[in-house]
Amino acid sequence: MLTCAIEAGDIAPNLDPDATLDALFGPILYRALMGSGIPRGLLDTLYEELLNP
Repeated sequence: MLTCAIEAGDIAPNLDPDATLDALFGPILYRALMGSGIPRGLLDTLYEELLNP
């Protein structure tokens, strides 16, 4: 899905799909495993920094 979105110009073209998935899900999974909440700001930041073209 990331590759298709990159090709369509929906997300930044300089992203490596595997590294992007690690960067997106790593912080979320870590917080879930530690029993911490996932703040809305974290999701916004991940989107803006990783996916926004």
